[in-house]
Amino acid sequence: MQYLCTFNSLPHVSFMNYFAPKGEWTHFRRQNGEYILYYLVDGAMYLKEGDKEYSLRAGDVFLLQPGLVHEGTKPAECAYYFVHFSNVCVLPYEEEDDSMVQHNPFQSYSENGEGLYDMEYCILPKFLHIRSDRARAQITACFDEAIERRRSGAKNYRVFWACKFLEILMVISQNSADAAFEAVNSELPARTMRRMEELTAYLNERYMEKITGKQLEDMLGMNFDYLNRIFRKLKGKTIFQYLGRVRINRAKELLATTDMKLAEIALETGFSDEFYLSRQFKKHTGVSPALYSKGRMKN
Repeated sequence: MQYLCTFNSLPHVSFMNYFAPKGEWTHFRRQNGEYILYYLVDGAMYLKEGDKEYSLRAGDVFLLQPGLVHEGTKPAECAYYFVHFSNVCVLPYEEEDDSMVQHNPFQSYSENGEGLYDMEYCILPKFLHIRSDRARAQITACFDEAIERRRSGAKNYRVFWACKFLEILMVISQNSADAAFEAVNSELPARTMRRMEELTAYLNERYMEKITGKQLEDMLGMNFDYLNRIFRKLKGKTIFQYLGRVRINRAKELLATTDMKLAEIALETGFSDEFYLSRQFKKHTGVSPALYSKGRMKN
């Protein structure tokens, strides 16, 4: 299970602290109205949420959903950080079924390009073991700074809590993505992975040029169908879907920050003419370039 989280405003953090009960401890039974994030730093915790049981150990991150009853199943010594939060759009979806990501209105990018609502988001796992020592240190430091801010009596500590919590979520999300990438990476030859890195860099640097499958085959010395299949496995989209996203993002930037004509923007972003750019822009974003530009001017 994973969650798609969107951030249009700072999350509301009700509680954030560190808890280390003396001796063995069993989590009490409750049904909370907020999301709760646990980060176990020592010992073990045995939890049941709904009808599913979980065993947490040091380095594990666990996200409890609101509305579900959770309780401990057996005692154990433990120490953990926790956060109770709300005011965040959190949409659960099964990892093997990405239809929620492709069709929900809060997505950042779909298979066909950018979603209608251009929002910031991250993917969070329900249950993740943080293997990276650096990531663990980052999460611990954020918690400690946030907790100390309240202990010191600082004003607006809840705003600080919210900012630090966002840092924590980003570290968790990135660590989860890295773990998934490493799992795929381990199945592929080193040469193939190097080619994927070269291809990604090339698309981001040379997006304004005409790029063909044959050109990429010659440049990388690999069959295009194979390249495309591996690229999609790693990136979640085909080579040209990814290229289209890069081009549209650059067009959006130029529409919002310059007074360039649409024909000039088309030339700058790799589209054959302003008419094709306009069609692709509306397909990817749901609005025309002119409407997007007017909307940006109002903000």
